[in-house]
Amino acid sequence: MAEEQQELYHVSLMRTLWENMYSGTVFDCMDHYVARIRLILGIPVDRSELPDNAPEAQPFITVLVEDTVLTPKDVIDFETVLSRIIARKASSESFRPTRCMFFYPSPADCFNEDNKEAASAPLN
Repeated sequence: MAEEQQELYHVSLMRTLWENMYSGTVFDCMDHYVARIRLILGIPVDRSELPDNAPEAQPFITVLVEDTVLTPKDVIDFETVLSRIIARKASSESFRPTRCMFFYPSPADCFNEDNKEAASAPLN
């Protein structure tokens, strides 16, 4: 068995204009588009800046799935594999995420035809 196993997905990440936020595109092993994601790193405040009785906060990653071609039956496998990939890419000496939390667009946003015009209209 080969030591390096082909990943089911690979992620292309880039920094954004906000601290601790990254934008990415997920591709499958055949380089087909799977999803567009946004990562938000939940980095706890340094203990030295907190009161002694403050609870312990664990680092985590919020994954906003902005667009995807996944079907509902693919979501669990997608999250399982992608969590490992993202945690590995985002980890550093000072940031070791304990979990990834995934969020998806609401089906109401995708299927509500009445609000399509209102959604594209300017807010002012």
